Amino acid sequence: MTPTTIARPSTTTALLRGFLRKCPRCGQGALFDGYLKRADACPHCAESFIGVDADDGPAWLTIGVVAHIIVPLLIFLETRGTLSYGAEAALVLSATVVSTLLLLPLCKGFFIAAVWALARKAG
Repeated sequence: MTPTTIARPSTTTALLRGFLRKCPRCGQGALFDGYLKRADACPHCAESFIGVDADDGPAWLTIGVVAHIIVPLLIFLETRGTLSYGAEAALVLSATVVSTLLLLPLCKGFFIAAVWALARKAG
């Protein structure tokens, strides 16, 4: 399949595909070659991702989302008062690390798709 045979998706569709770590154009190919390494091109439709970089946006978004998960958890644990401070710290630290590792690739895919969609609209 060539890039010219695939219709241009809406911005919302492209963002959703990026969030799911798929090619924002076709939704079939993988957006990443590894955990966070962006592919140079889609293996399915050959859409180039050269120059489509997310920079610090994914880290910023991940920190914001994780904070909205962890702070209520910490408040809940503190108001219940059933765990020791060490146990609370271990639980909150574990939840922070796990949620960060799970959300970072999703946020990076979202930002790559956003940059890709903006570049397509401008071009």
